[in-house]
Amino acid sequence: MAYRILTTTSSFGKVDPAPLDLLKTKGFEVTVNPYGRKLSVEESKEILKDYDGLIAGTESLNEEVLNAAADLKYLCRLGAGMDNVDFSAAERLNITVENTPSAHVDGVAELTLGGILSCLRSIANAHTNITNGIWEKPMGSLLKGKTVGIIGLGRVGCRLVELLAPFKVKVLAFDLYENTEFAKKQNVTYVAIDELISASDIITIHTPFSPEAKHMVNTEFFTKAKKNLCLVNASRGGLVNEDALLEFLNSNPTASAYLDTFEEEPYVGPLSKMKNCTLTPHIGSYASEVRINMEMEAAQNVIKFFKK
Repeated sequence: MAYRILTTTSSFGKVDPAPLDLLKTKGFEVTVNPYGRKLSVEESKEILKDYDGLIAGTESLNEEVLNAAADLKYLCRLGAGMDNVDFSAAERLNITVENTPSAHVDGVAELTLGGILSCLRSIANAHTNITNGIWEKPMGSLLKGKTVGIIGLGRVGCRLVELLAPFKVKVLAFDLYENTEFAKKQNVTYVAIDELISASDIITIHTPFSPEAKHMVNTEFFTKAKKNLCLVNASRGGLVNEDALLEFLNSNPTASAYLDTFEEEPYVGPLSKMKNCTLTPHIGSYASEVRINMEMEAAQNVIKFFKK
């Protein structure tokens, strides 16, 4: 009997059918997300009970969902973030959990750089003005020579450092696990988190979500920051207290922010009305090359697990 695999990311196989074709040629029965969007807990509970393997998106895979997945033996999270998976429940239920930790790196790092440049030059706001019939030239600032603080110098953070090199910026970093060899090679200075906040013109976040990290960017954080700070989060939703950010942007019109991830998605809150805040709908991995690489890696992980 063929193993049954469900893919719940809304775009799996749409850029290129090769990952789906690979699974099918290896004898798997594959079903793509029938809703075409992020699944609710109830939808996941209902649909997962019929599958041996799952290639998952950002939907909640909590104990309730995993308990309902009676036949599930393997779960591959498409991407790096794993905060939506209850590892204790998976272990208890003997479900193997993996992810695709590398394929997204270039996509998220390049998007972060784009977000920084958009904030510094008010690109998104200037576009919106023109589409609304307003010819107004915003005065921006250069990235060259700025101090960039990177919270979380992992794969994406390191790639961002490489992309920033031509701009001749000063890079500060904070991470619980310091990559001293990379830092020395790229002229990155590790500092305490408070020093990073107060000294940086631009702060970009590249850390996984955890209960301890929730709202790490909060009112106290902003009291230590420069009044014209550019804040970028293309990492995980929930790291930024969105109410505190709204208050900071309202109080400091020369400050700016770019967010690609949100505590609740789809995001429909008041930050969408702020001229000094640019928002995108969680598109860090939505570059065609990235998607293909991620999906192929996930498909190969499935094959490796079930064909061992």
